[in-house]
Amino acid sequence: MITTETLTHPFPGLRPFQEDESHLFFGREEQTDELMRRLKQHRFLAVVGTSGSGKSSLVRAGLLPSLYRGFMTQAGSRWQVAILRPGDRPIANLAAALSQTFADHSPLDDPDLHRMVTETTLRRGALGMVEVVQHNQMPTPTNLLVVVDQFEELFRFKQRAQGQDANPKFDNAAEETAAFVKLLLAAVQQEEVEIYVVITLRSDFLGDCAQFRDLPEAMNESQYLIPRMTREQKRRAIEGPVAVCQGKITPLLVNQLLNDVGDNPDQLPVLQHALMRTWEKWRSESDPHQAIDLQHYQAIGGMAQALSQHADEIYLGLPDDRARKIAEILFKALTEMGTDNRGIRRPTTLSQICAVAAAETQDVIAVVNAFRGPGKSFIMPPVGDALTGETVLDISHESLMRVWKELQKWVDQEAQSVQIYQRLADTARRFQAGTAPYLQDPELSIVKSWRNEIQPNEAWGKRYDPDFELAMQFLDESAISADKAERQRRRQRRWVLLVMGGATVFSSLVALFAVYQLQQAEFQRMRQYEVTAKLLTQTNPLEGLKNGIAAVGLGRSNFLKFPNLKQSDLVSEDILLQPSNQVLSKILRGHEASVGSVAFSPDGQSIVSGSSDQTVRLW
Repeated sequence: MITTETLTHPFPGLRPFQEDESHLFFGREEQTDELMRRLKQHRFLAVVGTSGSGKSSLVRAGLLPSLYRGFMTQAGSRWQVAILRPGDRPIANLAAALSQTFADHSPLDDPDLHRMVTETTLRRGALGMVEVVQHNQMPTPTNLLVVVDQFEELFRFKQRAQGQDANPKFDNAAEETAAFVKLLLAAVQQEEVEIYVVITLRSDFLGDCAQFRDLPEAMNESQYLIPRMTREQKRRAIEGPVAVCQGKITPLLVNQLLNDVGDNPDQLPVLQHALMRTWEKWRSESDPHQAIDLQHYQAIGGMAQALSQHADEIYLGLPDDRARKIAEILFKALTEMGTDNRGIRRPTTLSQICAVAAAETQDVIAVVNAFRGPGKSFIMPPVGDALTGETVLDISHESLMRVWKELQKWVDQEAQSVQIYQRLADTARRFQAGTAPYLQDPELSIVKSWRNEIQPNEAWGKRYDPDFELAMQFLDESAISADKAERQRRRQRRWVLLVMGGATVFSSLVALFAVYQLQQAEFQRMRQYEVTAKLLTQTNPLEGLKNGIAAVGLGRSNFLKFPNLKQSDLVSEDILLQPSNQVLSKILRGHEASVGSVAFSPDGQSIVSGSSDQTVRLW
């Protein structure tokens, strides 16, 4: 009888298939056979494909089980397999993988000592891996397979090292990576022991292989570019695991899934995650005898939304803001925007995450477990593996960076923060060398705002540049220098305003004095005309009258020009009515209305006048 308890989980989600899940790995049988053929022929194999094409799953759940079953007939079925990722310590990581693989055959009982001896042997020369195999007492015939997963990490390590010349951690980066590649190539070229090497590599890093001598030639001889899965292969990858776990799925849903995934190989991890979520929805809500159908798939958001919605549910379901902040710091630390704007993984130890987040180990572990619990394969290692300070954490797949909207935002923010910090550290070094000044606005304000918002610590800073203390000290000194300069500018502005204020007052006084002088001059002219008019009244009445008219007119003009004058300051019009002036006056009568115009004859003997009574008279 079928019950939900007897049904296991057929889909791994975002993480790769593992060796013990080969019974769930469908649709890649032809590709697995081709890997076997090429590895048998060359002992070196580069499995190349786009992100999400299933490179790791093909090697782990396809190739390895076939080797264990003895399908490579000339080599037999006795295999020792060392799986590693190069990270930023490729030779040390190779030593750790080999010492773990040979743990049962080593003459040394102390695992740490065994690892140290192995690493020392590897660093001795290009045939170091051959020596390691010979020093360990393995039964013959035994084959050693070294699987270097995520080989592109080697290039990222080298790129970061080229920009970190002052960091002792990266002093010998070029030598480290070159020596690691030599170890791999020399191991497959010698004939003393049976060593095979398989690497998995993202195709967009294929051109970087030219950085290493002999690696392009080796890859040209034995490279497998993973082809797109056909529609029928993808159908088997959907229906096969369901059948193994005694479930059923409707043809309608299978066709919908095939249509949604399309031909893009990048969608394969997203398909696996959508299938995992759909299976969980079906198990939680339906009778086990009922087939998985379209409504279960639609309930989890479909291919387009399932992953992002699932990640959001976990993130928002964390107990408090502090836990959510730790999650943000965790994913920022595990991801990286490359120099070519490619989103890439950045495996980091648990202890480093704790230092960057300034959090206790148990608090970080609680957040990590929330994202790697059953049916939540967002972070590796998988649930069940104990976490220690030295455990390397990693996102399960790059597709998480492309599909989870919140993570996309975090990756962009981290890239901007790194850019600001690295520019600050570089400027600090140039200032120390005397080739750059202190920061000034607007850059100073931008960097200060960034520090106040991000609050970076030394553990975070040294992941990207070793001179964290120098950078922060330079920022503080720049702020002090800017404040000092601002205070100086304020003092200068106050002095300028004071001087300008004094100058304005002085100018106003000068203007007032000038007006006063003009007023006095005009007043004196008016009085001069008045005095002259009075003096000439008896001796020269006509000139006296002219001066009187001038005095009266000038007084009226001054009254309009200088508002401070009073009526009493003006010359009275009575001066024009002096008795002596009467002899100059003769009244001509005849017009019945006002006279508007008068003209004198050239000889001064006649006058013509015009009036508004419509008459003109000659006098």
